[in-house]
Amino acid sequence: MDWETLYLIAGVLFILAFLLDIKAEENRYETLKDLFLGIGFLAWYLEGQITGIVLIATATLVYYPEMKKAWIRRRYG
Repeated sequence: MDWETLYLIAGVLFILAFLLDIKAEENRYETLKDLFLGIGFLAWYLEGQITGIVLIATATLVYYPEMKKAWIRRRYG
């Protein structure tokens, strides 16, 4: 299996996760993270490396507050 196939599969799965997040009414950080990751991986599949990197970085920035909360909970109980 080559990298392009993996990018396509990851992109489709993240888009499906985005749609399920909307249906389940998840918080906006989780929903936007899945959307940006899905579009980012699909951009990599379509040979848009810079666009993919920007979207993956955006997903990280959007989800950062939630990651920080989880890290604090883990560290301080």
